[in-house]
Amino acid sequence: MVFMMTKGYSKAKAKIIEAASELFYKQGYQATTIDQIIKHSGVSRPTVYSHFSTKEDLCLAYLKNRRKTDLEQLKESIRGESSDKGKFLATILFVRKHMLKTLFRGCGYFNMISEFPDDQHAIVKEARVYVDGFRDIIADGVKSLQSSNAKYKNIDVEEMTDTYYVIVCGAIMACQEYREPWPLDRAVKAVEGLLKI
Repeated sequence: MVFMMTKGYSKAKAKIIEAASELFYKQGYQATTIDQIIKHSGVSRPTVYSHFSTKEDLCLAYLKNRRKTDLEQLKESIRGESSDKGKFLATILFVRKHMLKTLFRGCGYFNMISEFPDDQHAIVKEARVYVDGFRDIIADGVKSLQSSNAKYKNIDVEEMTDTYYVIVCGAIMACQEYREPWPLDRAVKAVEGLLKI
């Protein structure tokens, strides 16, 4: 089950978003039907359409809600670390935990983007809001590292952020391909290697 922040919504709307979230993540956008969402949520068809006029509208709500949840959970994980090294490694360790928990299903945002060839599609744009937020969190960690110790003062923040991001993405994709944890373990070591300047 994908856990979402659905506070502030009516009970029916929360059920619809939670059902859609689970199905979109497990099956993808194209493979998920409104009928499946209706059945999974236990909410009537008229109620679903009273909240969301199209499947696309529902998907956008799913992405927005999931983004809030995912980014806040990542930030919380980073805040829970006391050392600069721990904070720097927290992102890759968070991803590792998520990948194992979801049996290597991967990143819901990357998966969603891959279903739409049109770069300007509303769903692609919304999914990229998360991706940009994720990269910003990595960049904040790199900046924090830079100011934490004199040996890091000359690091190239943009380059290290990009490298960290590419390591994470590569690990996610390799795990999806092999359905094994070893790419995550290699990724943790690769991120640790960024600290050895």
